[in-house]
Amino acid sequence: MGSLADLLFELSSEERMAILRRLTEEPLKLSHVASRLDLTVTEASRHLQRLGDNCLIRKDSDGLYTVTPYGALVLSLVPGLDFASRNRDYFLDHDVSVLPREFVDRIGVLSKCTFRGDTISNFAYEEGMFKEAKEFIWALADQVHWSAPPIINERVLAGVEFHTIIPENIVPPVGYRPAEGVERRLLPKVDVIVIVTDKEAVFGLPYLNGKMDYSWFGGKEPSFLKWCRDLHVYYWERAKPLVGPFPNLR
Repeated sequence: MGSLADLLFELSSEERMAILRRLTEEPLKLSHVASRLDLTVTEASRHLQRLGDNCLIRKDSDGLYTVTPYGALVLSLVPGLDFASRNRDYFLDHDVSVLPREFVDRIGVLSKCTFRGDTISNFAYEEGMFKEAKEFIWALADQVHWSAPPIINERVLAGVEFHTIIPENIVPPVGYRPAEGVERRLLPKVDVIVIVTDKEAVFGLPYLNGKMDYSWFGGKEPSFLKWCRDLHVYYWERAKPLVGPFPNLR
């Protein structure tokens, strides 16, 4: 039985990871691995031997190396660790524990996202998402966007479905007038930000002290869009419909 420590040691080599990823694209012989990854034959042979000893790859009778089913499984689990390590500073002061466990397990789909750290520009970016949506806009947030209602009204009139989830104790700014035609639901507390349309999505976590941070991860990659849609549905199914006027209008 192989140990996790042994596996992580093999994966800690950038060269071995590059070989694994390349072999998922096509079977290669030793000389091809060396030339395409700019390694000496001796270096390539050593890395291939280690990967083979750990059952991550195998060599067929023609001398072609391929990734084993076990190796393919291991590679599928790497993006989550890669995403976490590349965003270490973010996760040191943000609370990922507020996410349902099933979504933490799938967090590797965020590996192709772009981090958007400018809070001010993020609100303008959100408006742009609303304007570009053609089919639906689903939002989960702890506060309302002051300037968004006219845009939302326009998109709803154009046939765009708008769902939003807000906290029960939300206090909108003075004079706020909610958009018409929006289906709203309430949760006792909103701990994450998810805005997803048919074209793109953004996602953010709170700081460790519980205060929401409006820096986000955003992207258009299909697996990320599905992750955000699924997360919104998770909370939507647990929220209660808003019956009557928008809460706490002043």
